[in-house]
Parts: sequence; C-alpha cells; structure tokens
Amino acid sequence: MLSIGNVKLPLCSGMNRRSFMQVGTTAMGGLSLANWNQLQAAGAVNDSGKKIKNCITLFLVGSPGHLDTWDMKPDAPEDIRGAFKPIATNVNGIQICEHFPLMARMMDKVALVRSLHHNTGASHENGQRWMMTGHDFNPANPQPFIGSVISRMYGSRGNLPANILLPAKIGNTGTATPHGQESAYLGSAHEPFVLNGDPALPDFKVNNLEPPAGQTEFRIDSRRKLLSQLDDIQRRTETSSTVARDTAYARAFNLLTSPETKKAFDLSQETDKLRDRYGRNTFGQSCLMARRLIERGSRFITVNHFDTVFGITCWDMHANGSSLDNTYADYERHLCPQFDLALTALVEDLESRGLLDETVIAVFSEFGRTPKINNRGGRDHYPSAWTNFFVGGGIKGGQVIGSTDKIGAAPHDRPILPPQMLATLYTALGIDLETTMMPGPGNRPVRFIEAEPIHELFG
Repeated sequence: MLSIGNVKLPLCSGMNRRSFMQVGTTAMGGLSLANWNQLQAAGAVNDSGKKIKNCITLFLVGSPGHLDTWDMKPDAPEDIRGAFKPIATNVNGIQICEHFPLMARMMDKVALVRSLHHNTGASHENGQRWMMTGHDFNPANPQPFIGSVISRMYGSRGNLPANILLPAKIGNTGTATPHGQESAYLGSAHEPFVLNGDPALPDFKVNNLEPPAGQTEFRIDSRRKLLSQLDDIQRRTETSSTVARDTAYARAFNLLTSPETKKAFDLSQETDKLRDRYGRNTFGQSCLMARRLIERGSRFITVNHFDTVFGITCWDMHANGSSLDNTYADYERHLCPQFDLALTALVEDLESRGLLDETVIAVFSEFGRTPKINNRGGRDHYPSAWTNFFVGGGIKGGQVIGSTDKIGAAPHDRPILPPQMLATLYTALGIDLETTMMPGPGNRPVRFIEAEPIHELFG
C-alpha cells in the first residue's frame, strides 16, 4: 500500500514510491473526488505500523569547526589541528574535544556523522536551507521546513502547535535569501510557532499567548463561534473540499484560551536544580522548554543556538577583530561548555522521563570550518566537510558514520549529503519513505526527500 497523507492507495505487486513517481500523477486519475478531497485534508501519515516519534532539533547557527569539536586531527600540522586536545569517551576508539567532558560520558547514546558535505556555496543561508529542507535553493519553488512537514503529516497531540521554534527565527546571517525555516507551499497553518522571547530572563513570558488589549474571553469565544459558522456555510456551499484550509485561526484560539498551553511555556514550574543543570542561559533554558513542549504534545521543536552571527559570541569563528570576532577563547569559555551542559541535560532529562526512545535529538549546522586556520587565528566557512549527529529515537548510538581525510578537508569514506540526514530523521520519526508520500504544491503527491536514510543508524 502507498500512503499519501492518511489515504492508502493499492499498488501493483512490486511497485514502490520510486516507480509510482515514474508513472506520474496521472495515476491518481482513478481516485474518486471524495478520496481526492480526503487526500487534500490528510493531516497525518498512517500510524498503524511504526510508532510516531517526536524530534528536538538543535541548530547551531554559525557552525562549529569540525576539527575543533567532533572530528579532531591531533596528528595534523599545528595550523590544521587547532588549539584543543581530544579526550576519550565511554566508547572505545571515539574521541571528541576536551571541552565536551559531559558528552564524552554518554557517547554510547550518540551517533556521529563525520562525512557530511555539500558543494553549492559557502553562505550560511545555503547550508541552513540544505539542513532545514533537504533541498538546494530554488526561488521559484521554495521547499518546506522539516518541522512544517511533520506538522502537516502528523499534526499535534493536543492544543500546542505541532511545530515550535525557540527562541527566535534565524535572522541576519549575511544575505537576504531564506534560511529554510518557512512552511512554503504547506501554508501558514504549518509555519512554526515562534517563541520570540528569552526564557532565561527573570520576567520572561510568552506575549503571543496573551489576548490583545480589550479582547475579553467572551469576545474571543464569540469570534471563534462566528468563524465556525462561516466554515460550516462554506462546506455546504462549495463543491471543493474545505477541510484542508488553514487552521491558523483555530490554533490561535486554542493558544489564547487553554490554561494548559500557557503552563507548557512556564519554566517556573521546574526546580531550580534542573534549570541550573540545563544552564541559566538562552540556549539551556530553550532546551528545557523544548522538553516541556514535547512532553505536552508538540511534535517538532527547533532550538536555534543564536539567531545571527554578527556582533555576538557564536560558533562563527572568523576572528576578524570586528563583528565576526569569535575565537578559540569563545569556544573554550562559553560555547562548548554551554552546549555540553544543555545537550547532556536534555538527554538525561528525556531518558529519566521515559521519552528518549520516542524523541529524536538532531544536532545540525550549516557547514564545517576551514581545515587551515586563517592568519587571524580563526576558521572560515567550509561546506566540503563537517560533523553533525543524532541521539535517541531508536537511533543506534556509540558509532561514527563516515570519516574525513587526514586534515579534515573532505570525506574519506561514506560521504553523506544533507538530504540523507533528513531522510534519516524522517525514518526515525516513523515515516516509511518507500510507502508514504505527502501532498505537495497543488496537492500533487511528492516524495519527502530525494535521498535514502543512513541505514547503519537503525542497525
């Protein structure tokens, strides 16, 4: 059977998604109008097989240098290997940077992918789109964010949005082109709900959850009833299906009127000890909030570690003495310890609550950094090789997929492209990429991704 949304279609023996697409969308001509309308309305994949899982993606905006973090080259020349030393982990043969001591103790849960690469430009935005959509940039046909895809296919398990982005969208990272965190043709109902606030601040609150000034509960409820009546009239008078129309209004009403929804964002309900364990900073508290949101019904949470690369301490280690002046000192004093604390707290917290097996943690970034240290003591953009990784969600930890050459300049074996990372993520979330497609532009059935998952991660 082939599933498109939650509609099952019979297939001839031996036919799969790939051969279906070769036949073309004319094969859909045998569907009745009612079934086609149902396909348009489909909000979730068939979940009778694999268990639906959730995802927390930690996106490291600016991108750490792979030779300074998770793919160190201690035997390389000094101007290649950098300032840090590798340390052993709890998995024999796997070493990582000395400034990730907590992560080193749980390497048996981590699956490193050391041979990531792409060759379509070294801008932040280009790499961000690859890792957020699985596609290169095409202004005539923008592709949806992975969180929006999951929102469209699975929906939420409650009043919370399925797709939430913390603490803010990626902002200015150099060019005006998109970053890949938009819903594109999936529509506004599947745009990520953006926190737009710093959960580490003492007076933090989610402004988007407060009704506009002068809007009483009675007026909000009256408007919801009016919208429902208009929808009912539209359903009875239009010949085309309207059940797939944007649900953005309904989501807004749910957010405004649900006390449980507001509690999900309230970190004051967590103990001081746990908040300290995550780190009292924007990234750490966003990771804690991500756990709370997954626990309460969201499907896909993205935590952007920084929303820009200019004028702040971030992973973009150019050491240029100006607005991009991050150095090894910033990695050592702030970035690596902050990430080490938050990631390991998240893993431990999910595991203690029985949520790690059903939650994939994906740590993504847009590229690596140059093998050779520049003349200022930093590293520049480098999409030819880098390391990202997965934890949880049934992915087999304690392993390394692929490797780079002696100086970390290019994949040495098992080269991996960004679409394969997303194919792996979709597979881990319970989507069978061979039997399931999704409604695309104009509701044509389209493949989730033009790639195969990394099968070793599921061994």
